[in-house]
Amino acid sequence: MVIPVGVTRSTVEGVLKGDSRLSVSCVVGVSVSGFESEKEVIFNGIEFLAGMIGARFYRATLEPGDPGGVVRLYDIIRGESFERLVVVGVTGSRYLQPLLYMIALQVWRDRGRRVSVCLLLGVEGGEARLVPLAGFFAPVMKITRVQLRVLDIIYGSGKPVSGKDLIERYGFTRSVYYVLADLERKGLVSVKRGVIERTFPGELFYQLHKASMGGE
Repeated sequence: MVIPVGVTRSTVEGVLKGDSRLSVSCVVGVSVSGFESEKEVIFNGIEFLAGMIGARFYRATLEPGDPGGVVRLYDIIRGESFERLVVVGVTGSRYLQPLLYMIALQVWRDRGRRVSVCLLLGVEGGEARLVPLAGFFAPVMKITRVQLRVLDIIYGSGKPVSGKDLIERYGFTRSVYYVLADLERKGLVSVKRGVIERTFPGELFYQLHKASMGGE
């Protein structure tokens, strides 16, 4: 879990204490230089909570405009072994967010299907949900016509759809399972026990694409 640190201690601590979906083996606290005395209290709190859950803790402070610091943070993360990388989108400096997304997407590219990369998306004081990070970048990914047709069925039908339905009801061949696997890797769908589930980034991409094509 990568946590961008601002100056709101309660929010950061709430992230670590409050999400039972996350089994955390490593915590990386990241900040931009400045307000060091305030952030020291937060970092100490994160390190304490990480120790309580048995997670390794790292601390990184980035200087604005310094690519070297970003690379060093990437090296810390890729040196760890994990099945899921979570970037916390509830806390911290706005400056850090695009940098952390870029690092996370590089890890996603490096490790392929061995690692899922997620964003803990929410607002301070409200509920947060775990969503696939890559899906938010779908507009700049290669999405084929076949994939767009599959997305139209999944998000346009209003009913749950399975891979079997795509073959028997919509005329796809068994190669549609490879299409679904790629869409899942891109964060646009989630496939569980043969049933295709929607994701928030997938729904968002579908609606934006539909709007761009002149749909209602």
